[in-house]
Order: sequence, then C-alpha cells, then structure tokens
Amino acid sequence: MPWNLNTWMLVFVRAGAFLGTLPIFTMLHVPVRVRVALAALLAVLIAPTLPPCSLERLPFLDWLGLFTREVLCGLVIGFVTRMVFFVSDFAGQVMGNDMGLNLATVLDPLNGHPTQIPSMVMFVLTCMLMMTLDMHHWLLTGFQYTYTLVPIGGGQLREPLFTNIPNHTRRVFVAGVQIAGPMMAASFLAMLLLGFLGRLVPQMNIFAESFVVRIVCGLIVFGLTIEISAQHILNGLRRLPEDMMRVAQFLGAG
Repeated sequence: MPWNLNTWMLVFVRAGAFLGTLPIFTMLHVPVRVRVALAALLAVLIAPTLPPCSLERLPFLDWLGLFTREVLCGLVIGFVTRMVFFVSDFAGQVMGNDMGLNLATVLDPLNGHPTQIPSMVMFVLTCMLMMTLDMHHWLLTGFQYTYTLVPIGGGQLREPLFTNIPNHTRRVFVAGVQIAGPMMAASFLAMLLLGFLGRLVPQMNIFAESFVVRIVCGLIVFGLTIEISAQHILNGLRRLPEDMMRVAQFLGAG
C-alpha cells in the first residue's frame, strides 16, 4: 500500500503511548529522543501495511477524539504488558519489608526513585529474563498484530476490558505473594524464635538483635529461592503475548 502521512501519525501516536509504558524504554538512561525515534520507526514500518486514513474532512473534535483513542489503545496495551514488572516490584517490596530493609532505601539508578534493594534486584532480573527470552522483539511484533484486532479508530473501552484488567491485577498480587512467600515464612519463624528467646532471656535486646537475624535469614532465603522467583517471572513473561492479544480483542470487539 502507498505510504500515507495521516496513517503514519496515528500509528506514531499509538506506538509512542505503548513504548512510554514499557519499563525498558522508560528508564532514565534511555533518552526521550530514542523513544520518539523508535516510535517513529515503528510507524514507518507499520503504516504501509494499513489502509490509508483521510483526515482532511474531519471536524477538529473528531480529529482530536481519533488521536485520543489511539493514545488510550497504546496505554492500555502497554499497561497490561507492564504487569510482570509490577509483580517483581511488589514481591521485592514485600521481601524488603520482611528483611527489615524498609528504611534502608537506595536510589534506583534505572528509574530515579527510592527503592529497596530486593525490589531493584527483582527488577533487573525481570529485565534480564525479558531480554534473554527475546520478549522485547515479540512485544513489538505483537504490537503490529494488534492492528488486525484494533484497527485505527476502532478502539473502545468496553465492559469486558474492565473485567479483564482486575483479573490481571489479581494475578499480580498472587504471583507477588508466591515469590515473596518463602521470605515471609522465614521472617515469621525468625521473629517467633526471637519471641521465645525474649521470654527465656529477658536481658536480651530482642529489638536490636532482630534486625541482624532478619537480614541474615532474608539473604539466605533470597539466595536459595532466586531460581524459583525467576521461574514465576518467566511464567509471567511467557503469558505476555497472549495477554496483549486478549486485551486488544477486548478493545476492538464489536
């Protein structure tokens, strides 16, 4: 099909919104120009495969509404693909609290906000696994395929979409608890043991000793269960293309 500027602009808007929600492309060390250039490149590659759009006779409000729909489609699809990073961040925060590191925050050099060390480790692990599985290429390929399910101007926020998003949120909570479960159990047992020691030896400063015990036990459990955590993250990454297509179907369902 011939190249059309209107089609390119609409694809560029959706691609920019989609890339703007993916953590790998929104890190501090990724310049905004790179994101814009990548969105423009995606639009150049995808626009010729789509039917041309004519915007000359559209009123301004309809023109604005069309661009708003494309932005919403990109944001919703990108939000669903970001869920696996929500899992790793949630699990890292829970593990950090159980290890007693909730006050020992560090500045995340990737995102520029304070975070706990386990959360940052889980985020880096998720990014490494995503690159290892070549999932970033699959996501870009899936983004192109969404135009067969959600054509330009065909996206609608319908009821099935609002019932599907809470299901993704529930999966985030369940997967996060499964990853942080061993750490939660170890922290509970450590505090229970310290409670018994406090009753047996009243002179012991349980509050001060608990920090050392929780950190040591937490590091041991974290190292022993990192493979299990990676498996849960892999399961979430492998579901990303399916989740992406399902949300696109809900957006474009008639």
